[in-house]
Amino acid sequence: MDGTVLDSEGLFDKAQIQYLEENNIFISKSDLRDFKGLSYKDFYPLFIKKFKLSETTDNIRYKIRTYLHKIMEKELRYICGFEAFFKSYILNKGFKVGLVTNTTRATYNKIQSILNIDDYFQFVITATESKRPKPSPVPYLEAMESLCLDPKETLIIEDSKTGLISAVNSGAHVVGLKTSLSSGQMQCISKKIYAINHFRELAL
Repeated sequence: MDGTVLDSEGLFDKAQIQYLEENNIFISKSDLRDFKGLSYKDFYPLFIKKFKLSETTDNIRYKIRTYLHKIMEKELRYICGFEAFFKSYILNKGFKVGLVTNTTRATYNKIQSILNIDDYFQFVITATESKRPKPSPVPYLEAMESLCLDPKETLIIEDSKTGLISAVNSGAHVVGLKTSLSSGQMQCISKKIYAINHFRELAL
């Protein structure tokens, strides 16, 4: 979702930086690169370890989520090209459309309150409901099962390393949107990934 449907990766970076600066830890966005696409289950242990934080995980989660939601209220947008792509190629075409995200249900509900994202998807599974988060293929397989789809007839659009690994290992066809990684970086993950710069490059 972040980096494919929503232009929101930078917003989570801002929330992390705000938390760290309040604890007198000053970094650049490049210091957060390794966290892209991780679920909260994987993110917080790594975040705490990297920055040697002493506060409890629950307190850190609460504060960062609060900062993020406030930032979203002012800055959250759909990624360039997504809405036009959906209306031109997906809407009323008979496709089954689902969203698989490592975002929590609480944050997804906040996004829904701002952008009505449910208007675009028949099925949504977040890290809260999935048995295992990305990079496991499990959430994509759960989505396909719920939508009665076979991997061979499924197209997944992803942008992060975590998401792309999950998508490739699900057995579906995979498109990589280059909002986070280059074509070369995607090819290092799998030669099966079809890399694009913009949604308009997809013609279904």
